[in-house]
Amino acid sequence: MKRWIILLLITFMLVVNSGCSNHIELNKLGIISAIAFDLDESNQWVLTFQIIIPKSIQSKSGGGSSQSPVTVFSSKGKTIQEAIQKSDLEAPRHLFFSHTQVIIISQRVARYGVNQIVDAYLRSYESRENTNVLLSEGDAKNVLEILTPLESIPGNAISNLVGEQADLTNLVPSKMHELISTMTNPTASSTVPEIKITGQREGQNSLDALKETRKSTVLKLDRVGVFKEDKFAGWLSRNESFGIPWITNQIKKMTIVFSCEGETLSENLSSFLVDKSHTNLKPKISDGNLFMTVEIEAKGNLNETACNLKLKEPKTLHKLETYIQEEIKNDVEDSFQAVKKMKADILGFGDKFHKSYPQDWKELSKNWEKEFAVISLDVKVHVTIRRTGMINDSFSKLSGKKE
Repeated sequence: MKRWIILLLITFMLVVNSGCSNHIELNKLGIISAIAFDLDESNQWVLTFQIIIPKSIQSKSGGGSSQSPVTVFSSKGKTIQEAIQKSDLEAPRHLFFSHTQVIIISQRVARYGVNQIVDAYLRSYESRENTNVLLSEGDAKNVLEILTPLESIPGNAISNLVGEQADLTNLVPSKMHELISTMTNPTASSTVPEIKITGQREGQNSLDALKETRKSTVLKLDRVGVFKEDKFAGWLSRNESFGIPWITNQIKKMTIVFSCEGETLSENLSSFLVDKSHTNLKPKISDGNLFMTVEIEAKGNLNETACNLKLKEPKTLHKLETYIQEEIKNDVEDSFQAVKKMKADILGFGDKFHKSYPQDWKELSKNWEKEFAVISLDVKVHVTIRRTGMINDSFSKLSGKKE
């Protein structure tokens, strides 16, 4: 009997004391969709939070809410954690970081170094490894104040822009876990895409701006920022970054514009949609010199042409494939020359030489920046046009237009 009483007491105590001691009710959380990192004139951290307002994004019959879907505020501190702690003085809810879609870093912070951001990120159990990282030339906080018409939450809009939409372009995306992985590689450099505000920023942080059919302000992805270790090293222009996804085997879908005569300045242009590609890198060391062969296989469809072409003839398709190959090859070589000047191996060449020549790598890795800058590149591209659409010949040919 005494034994049963003891068991009942133990069971009662377990029931009474069960549960999470550190739980926070959902209606007391401030869910963050995006964070911006800036530095002020005295190098204090300025953190800006974009917090979702749940009641304003709930669907309502008869129209949407008259309240902004998000609220944005900033806090300042000597360290990142101090800035977060000071946010409690303004935010009526506990900040919740697990749903953060985007981190935006200003160029000033990037030049200062992002080690402290990465350190704080790795120490937090609320951090997400697939958070998108973007770079802003000006103050990063300004980006979070722009409202977007197609997405009620601006942070989600930016995430979609650099996520799903990146699959349709030759954008070089950057996730937090990718950035961390590259920065821990002593011979590799990393890339972060730029997001910029085009047009007049004033007024786009008001709901009145969403009532217009054409926005005066647009968030746009543009250049690519290059990091050496944890510090910003410089920009690659949009054109200089076109070849990077080809070399790093990150192309999923993209459109290539080429001339019917193989000349860039020709007025008659065509569009080729790449829907399948693969890149193979082959390093070689000969007589102390470094060589890298880039073999690219691309397949896709001819989606548009303004040329007078007989597409049923194999020789016509072969000629077009040659022009497309030249466009891809030029993009790859232009990107390589750009990163070569910066002595920044964002292409993963060091890893390839390490795997193929482990003994030579011991010496090469001691001064890889210098070695990378003298690599000779050989680009081989093979393109296959699999389909030409629902008509065999071009419309110019069908309509009887003379060449």
